[in-house]
Amino acid sequence: MPGNLSRRLPVIAVVIVVAGVLAASVGGSPAGERPRRTGAAVIPAETSGSTPAGATPSTSTSSTVAVASLPPPLGWSSCGSGYQCSTLVVPRDYGDPGGPHIGIALERRPASLASRRIGSLVINPGGPGESGIGNFVKDLSILPAGVLARFDIVTFDPRGVGASEGIHCTGDTYSGPEPDPVPQTPGAEQALLAADRAYAASCARAAGALLAHVGTEDVARDLEQLRLALGDPGLTYLGLSYGTLIGETYAAMFPTRVRAMVLDGPLDPSLTTTELANAQATGFQGSLDRFFAWCRSSPGACAWRPGGDPHAAFEAIVAAVRSHPLAVGRRSVRPTELYTGAFGSLYSTAFWPSLGRALAGVAAGDGTAMLSLYDSYQRLGDPTFDGDANNAVTCLDHPVPADPAAYPGLAAAAARVAPDFGPLFAWGTLSCAVWPVPPSAERTPAAVNAIGSPPILVVGTTGDPATPYVWARSVAASLSHAILLTREGLDHVALFTSSCVRAYDEAYLVSLDPPAPGAVCPS
Repeated sequence: MPGNLSRRLPVIAVVIVVAGVLAASVGGSPAGERPRRTGAAVIPAETSGSTPAGATPSTSTSSTVAVASLPPPLGWSSCGSGYQCSTLVVPRDYGDPGGPHIGIALERRPASLASRRIGSLVINPGGPGESGIGNFVKDLSILPAGVLARFDIVTFDPRGVGASEGIHCTGDTYSGPEPDPVPQTPGAEQALLAADRAYAASCARAAGALLAHVGTEDVARDLEQLRLALGDPGLTYLGLSYGTLIGETYAAMFPTRVRAMVLDGPLDPSLTTTELANAQATGFQGSLDRFFAWCRSSPGACAWRPGGDPHAAFEAIVAAVRSHPLAVGRRSVRPTELYTGAFGSLYSTAFWPSLGRALAGVAAGDGTAMLSLYDSYQRLGDPTFDGDANNAVTCLDHPVPADPAAYPGLAAAAARVAPDFGPLFAWGTLSCAVWPVPPSAERTPAAVNAIGSPPILVVGTTGDPATPYVWARSVAASLSHAILLTREGLDHVALFTSSCVRAYDEAYLVSLDPPAPGAVCPS
């Protein structure tokens, strides 16, 4: 349905799009593909999980969350090719630990040097909506050899994603015109709002009570339950892009239970949703400006060669497909497909030639290449990504103004800081205004201090469009004990492209030896 396909919010950066392309270039792939887990994680019959004698129950720093019992033991079984799978049983609602439980699907690769094993390294590839299990082989391929040798690498599908009670919104009843993601008229605004409401209602019907319990605060509590189930005295964690918000939230709740934590491409948890959207739109605007400059300076590599102002030419293309959508078989390229294909190609300079070809195609009346870029970003048919879960988590993590009448003003303000992408990102948050969860379930933006934690390694890339470098500086400054590692470059998340960053990560994770203050990786 139109409402479903266009509701992917461009508020939270998605990192795995880049990972899939770049993983092969960094080498070290540990194993080929093997049979994948299908269906939901299986919850053992006994889920009460009473606390063993002498054990200390896990608690949250929130006074509104009841004490959760220790999780049942993990029963690992072979997944093939040396990998092991299990299910972590957790309360659906940590405010009601005696109520219904859900299963969190896990997978691990045992340490290759078992005699010198340190413990477990838990990783999250980003998202929200990414399947850690579905991306496990690619994620392992970018980890340093020393990390693979000394740690069991553990990944998981966060609640609401993939095999962990995945959210799949069906039965969207919207039947109006294809909504414009940047509506130009009151009628177009109402069509977008109607599509958002119909989609939200379909998610409420499909997910039921779980919809209010898939936010990052609950995922962080799951992470503490996972640490306990693994038997590690402290959590060793690597979070990329959205995965940094999981780590930040965990550190805020359980600062003294962190052994080591890497936050690469961090989100700033103190920002309001409007501030976050505007900052990210500005980041992509800067990347678009650099793309335009590259096209002018590299006419042999960039197929799009507009005359005059490239911004005006880009907006003219948007206006053209708004008034006359380009047919591609039984589908069309409209503003949704063009905007998404464009900003989705700005995560990495490696995608710039593809964007140039797609814009040149649209300018010539052929939308095939742009539709391909749109499909790649939307991950249509990709079992490792769930757009419905992305929306559900985003709306819990990033509260927005509830009055739809506020959004034309928000879009106008965003256009002043990021003319090409600001309105798109502002209107993209409208679906959260009608999201069917109580305000009490939403995260409150706040800086993370994590008083009592060991040093936390924050990695920021100077030209990262999705998680701007200023966020890394802000997160490092707010943490009571943090080291900022700066990578000079343009792409999203340093781990994928920088051998220098990978070396620092290895020394820190293995030996608890962080970089010196002010450390910089030139690439």
